[in-house]
Amino acid sequence: MNKTLSNILKQWDASISLEQQQQMDERFSRRSFLTHSTKAAAGLSILPGLAFLTSCDQQPAKQQQTLSQQEPWNTFAAVQQILFPDDDNGPSAKDLNATAYLKFILDANDTDSEDREFILKGISWLNQLSQTEHKQNFTELNSKQQPIIIHKIAKSSSGERWLSLLLLYIFEALLTDPAYGANPNGIGWQWLEHQPGFPSPSQDKIYPELQKR
Repeated sequence: MNKTLSNILKQWDASISLEQQQQMDERFSRRSFLTHSTKAAAGLSILPGLAFLTSCDQQPAKQQQTLSQQEPWNTFAAVQQILFPDDDNGPSAKDLNATAYLKFILDANDTDSEDREFILKGISWLNQLSQTEHKQNFTELNSKQQPIIIHKIAKSSSGERWLSLLLLYIFEALLTDPAYGANPNGIGWQWLEHQPGFPSPSQDKIYPELQKR
């Protein structure tokens, strides 16, 4: 690893205190079963309780198209697509409206502020590394260069945490009720051959709407 790259990755680790790292690890560990066995988690069709029970005004399905043209969301989308690609084996991150879901979560009042700041800062560090390696931002790289950059940031403990958080929210988008905008038409449930055991809420009874009353 060259010195410049090593210094950039150290910035990731220096950006959060040891206490903050431990808090992130604790929060993530409570839901880490999602990354171990998606099919086992599929039975938790009440997954919105993990993160989607928020006070955000807009629904992800209405934002997915416009976000693909906006920074930093188009960069998030590119990273998510690498983490959960279109490989002819189930839905991709794009199919799941994962980017809109992520924005929905980060805009929510009850999302942890440190997690929000950490996730958003990651885009700056990602582009910094991309500029150092290729003199281009991440979204300007080709399909071979992008995964290599992702692999390199994963060598930093904070970079690995950043990718883990993004992957976590992709899994939530995969498993949540379509009423909340992600997992459109239950595409994730169909892939997992999961039959939800409860009726979906109507639009006037999804959690953000109930919070307004």
